[in-house]
Amino acid sequence: MKTRPLGNSGIDVPIIGLGAAGFGDVYGSITQDDADATIRKAFELGMNLVDTSPHYGLHRSEEVLGRALKGIERSSYILTTKCGRLGDDWDFSAENIRRSIPESLERLQVDYIDVIQCHDIEEGDVEQVIREALPVLREFKEQGLVRHIGVTGYVLPTLERVAVGERLDSIMTYCNYNLQDRRLAACADRLKAEGIGVLSASPLHMSALTEKGAPSWHPGNASMLARTREVARLCREAGTRIEKIAMQFALDLPDDTGISTTVVGCTSPEDVVQDVAVLGQKPDPDLLAEIFTVFGDDLDIGWAAPLNKKPALA
Repeated sequence: MKTRPLGNSGIDVPIIGLGAAGFGDVYGSITQDDADATIRKAFELGMNLVDTSPHYGLHRSEEVLGRALKGIERSSYILTTKCGRLGDDWDFSAENIRRSIPESLERLQVDYIDVIQCHDIEEGDVEQVIREALPVLREFKEQGLVRHIGVTGYVLPTLERVAVGERLDSIMTYCNYNLQDRRLAACADRLKAEGIGVLSASPLHMSALTEKGAPSWHPGNASMLARTREVARLCREAGTRIEKIAMQFALDLPDDTGISTTVVGCTSPEDVVQDVAVLGQKPDPDLLAEIFTVFGDDLDIGWAAPLNKKPALA
């Protein structure tokens, strides 16, 4: 599988990474055998970056993933996990971070983490991330327990400010590069100039860009979500599915993009095969133009932005 550099970290990452949130039963039940088979198929096809967090399933994702990785040569895959969030609680204190990393290592049954990330920083105390969490993570980096440091979240200006100001290795963000919202592209280009890698997650916009549609808890505004349903209908009439077009669009990136990898949730070997099969496919340009027309004023609008007013960070 094609790879791209993760900023200036020295790591080359596959252009599709595996999101293991589903290993924590957050989207339905998954067995250990399912997880094992998913990891085997992903690595077989070159999808050897795996992302998880203690938050997913309240430790279950890390535990299940750790068992799935057992016996696999450690140097053959890239492991990213997170710290500072558990359930609806955020704690970026030095004490909590100092405890969190060894616990994650134990659950994952590994000696080091390739990229450790402070989880959804805008929901917690961002200044605490800077003052307390990052210094502790740098200590762990000096000890060789983590190799690179990043932050995750949704609010791009916050992620960019912290990553650039603190000279971090990467950011990870979700729902910011897809058919409806392409704001990450410009941000990633700026971060690339700073040597900071970008992991883009949830190209299906947390299920909004699917035939099933957005779950009831989706934070997107009503107008945008209504238009995703119209886009789904448009894709059906064109003889395709919105999921396919969305994945084609998210993965059809130039080689010099600032987006290093797109992380996609998978809970079965079939999911892996389906996602990898999209590589190299380009969305139909005429259909894509129609889709952007349907989104209209909701194109490139984030959740927190007032309707018809684009965020400052385009």
